[in-house]
Amino acid sequence: MKLRILIPTALAACALSPGISSAAVATWNSGFNGWWPAGFGYSPLTVQAKGYPCSVTAYGPTFNFKGPVWNQNYGGGVSCAGGVGEKTLTIYDQVLGPDGRTWFTISGSTFTAGPTNVHPLRMIRNRSASLGHTYRAVATTRLVVPNGHAGCSLNNTCSQTITIAAISRALAP
Repeated sequence: MKLRILIPTALAACALSPGISSAAVATWNSGFNGWWPAGFGYSPLTVQAKGYPCSVTAYGPTFNFKGPVWNQNYGGGVSCAGGVGEKTLTIYDQVLGPDGRTWFTISGSTFTAGPTNVHPLRMIRNRSASLGHTYRAVATTRLVVPNGHAGCSLNNTCSQTITIAAISRALAP
């Protein structure tokens, strides 16, 4: 009798605990930022540069059904405060291997934009998805930005290079 009362109480406590219930849940969404398509997926994942006001975001995979096939969108974006710097963005799609630990980059899924001063720099790609496979999106950026050091023009060291990577949460259609 006491066990029947304890189990529902323990489950209720876990459900209300902020640390346990804060895990992201994949849902149907109507798109993000006015440019990302609607579909089933997680919210975009953003990684900030250490010590500089720049970030890279991995979008997707976002799945939707078009005709007889599952479709997935994956992409990325990079931005810096004030739009400063030269940006290069590379995105690619990965599939989880049969061992459940190894990720493989899908042939033909890698795309690079830049170097450019466009702000923000975003890319989106679309490909078919297979049921029973788990996917993730990877976005990496290489930024050449001012370093803020006084007198740097005397020895041509006014820029620093920053590399940031964002890896989305894994998801299967």
